[in-house]
Amino acid sequence: MILLRRLFLAGTICSVVCLAATHQIGGLAAAQTATQTMPTPAQVRVDLFRGLADIFSRGMDTLTEKLNRQGYNARVYSASGWQSAAKQIADRYSRGQKDIVVLIGHSLGADATFDIANELDRQNIPVELIVTFDGTKPSLVAKNVLHLVNFYQNNGIGKRISPGPGFQGELTNLDLTADPNIRHITIDKSERLHAYVVAKISEIVQKDLAKKVQASKPKAKKSQRSR
Repeated sequence: MILLRRLFLAGTICSVVCLAATHQIGGLAAAQTATQTMPTPAQVRVDLFRGLADIFSRGMDTLTEKLNRQGYNARVYSASGWQSAAKQIADRYSRGQKDIVVLIGHSLGADATFDIANELDRQNIPVELIVTFDGTKPSLVAKNVLHLVNFYQNNGIGKRISPGPGFQGELTNLDLTADPNIRHITIDKSERLHAYVVAKISEIVQKDLAKKVQASKPKAKKSQRSR
């Protein structure tokens, strides 16, 4: 009888220990999966574009440096370099390297971001975020763009942006006409706007990623009642 009790006690202890170990392993696996799912800043590709002749848009260079210090994969181009940037994005996408794409531009460089978005839209490649600093022509946002922030001054150069056919993302037009410290040739250099952009990139990448992770989780099957 005593032997039976000892065997029963040993079996109970083993069951409790095994159950705890299973929960711990499951928790570690879930944590590792979540960690693997979260993108690193290096997975966020940020392409920035200067305006006319690269003269008055050096704020794009400063913002590029700030983003690289944050760990993002940022580079700056002339406005005329948009086709090269679009090709690089598309080539990487076709090889399965699906970067989180962010496009930023000032003046003619802002106009170039729409050229890239339209080109990528024709190839069904999403653009996570576009940020425009006082673009020179009114443009429609392509349907592959998830978020767009438009800093502009309604003073004859900057333009308000409108959604294009099929666009269902977030569009924010920020009119800075009343700010006496900002002009077309200085808007790209604003420390305040730079801080806004850095925070916006971090916010939407994490927010959209959370939605994708949630959508990818298997849905619980509904129990069917026996008839």
